Amino acid sequence: MSEGQQKDTARSKMLNGSAWMTAGNITSRILGAIYIIPWVTWLGAYSDEANALYAQGYNIYSLFITISTAGIPSAISKLVAHYNGLNEYGVSQKLNRSALYMALASGVICGTIMMYIASWPIVYNGDTNLIPVLRSLAWAIFIIPLMAISRGIFQGYSMMAPSAISQFVEQLFRIIYMLGATYLIMKIQKGSWVAAVSQSTFAAFIGAIGACVVLFLAWLKYRGGMRGTGTIEQPVTEVSTTELILKIVYQSIPFIIIESGINLFQIVDQYSFKRMMPLVGHFSKYQIDVLYALFAFNANKLYMIIIALANALAVTAIPLLAMARAKNDHAGMRNQIENVLMLFYFVMIPAVLGLYAVAQQVYTVFYRYNHAGVI
Repeated sequence: MSEGQQKDTARSKMLNGSAWMTAGNITSRILGAIYIIPWVTWLGAYSDEANALYAQGYNIYSLFITISTAGIPSAISKLVAHYNGLNEYGVSQKLNRSALYMALASGVICGTIMMYIASWPIVYNGDTNLIPVLRSLAWAIFIIPLMAISRGIFQGYSMMAPSAISQFVEQLFRIIYMLGATYLIMKIQKGSWVAAVSQSTFAAFIGAIGACVVLFLAWLKYRGGMRGTGTIEQPVTEVSTTELILKIVYQSIPFIIIESGINLFQIVDQYSFKRMMPLVGHFSKYQIDVLYALFAFNANKLYMIIIALANALAVTAIPLLAMARAKNDHAGMRNQIENVLMLFYFVMIPAVLGLYAVAQQVYTVFYRYNHAGVI
């Protein structure tokens, strides 16, 4: 294959993968924002308090997700692409099995811990409404590491479609359940808004089940191709399971640092906000909850649509770069970096400026007009 053909193939993989991941990320983020309109309407006067409670639960949940997955999906994607680039498909298969065992173990451990500590005063931070929310989210922790690592495996083979479709299905199942439960509790049963929030967060478990089903069906369809060309039945280099696990942990360290940073800052905000606000003014619990919802939940749901674009580009680029690196293809690495930067600037800058231009209109549609929320 000529150098020009290699560049075209690399660019084609980048564009195809980015298209799939962008479609999956964007559609799931859009669904994750659109549900707010009926959800806020059905919660009525309790909507701001519900948003604050929802945000507090998800901040702790996100931290446990980061701990339980520990950057492993991205590391798996990178390592699988590396070994496939060396035609060592046997090692890739062994790596996949080791990662799935790690996912099952971390999911059970972290889910159990989250379920147990939900009733600790230091965790619910003076708000007992947070206890059922955390326990409902703990169910998702049991299976989300398995789901996330399965996506990483597919991405390592540059198969972005299963990952993208599973993201969409996960969000669709989650939203259908949470809107159905909220309508039933608030409109038909005239029940508690805390119960509605608890069921809304439990929807993460329902969505994860839907995503796992999609990924399993994709594995049944593509498992033959994932075993390689068939000419290499055994790994060229013998690698022990322990060595593979250590490689996974080592490769995941940068991803842990990056992913946990945002979660930790959000946790600091969550546990300091209610203590700091009384020091700067006289606020009721309701006012503090509303203010917390403004900066910790409402705006996040909207700008995360744009962040999803950057994530899609990064997820696509990592396995392609790893494969080029495994082959010592410096020209290919330069081409991949050029392609991802070009896509980044072409997509991200217009998206950011566009949201900034219509910030007031977008915020008002999804919530209601609030000057503090807009700025």
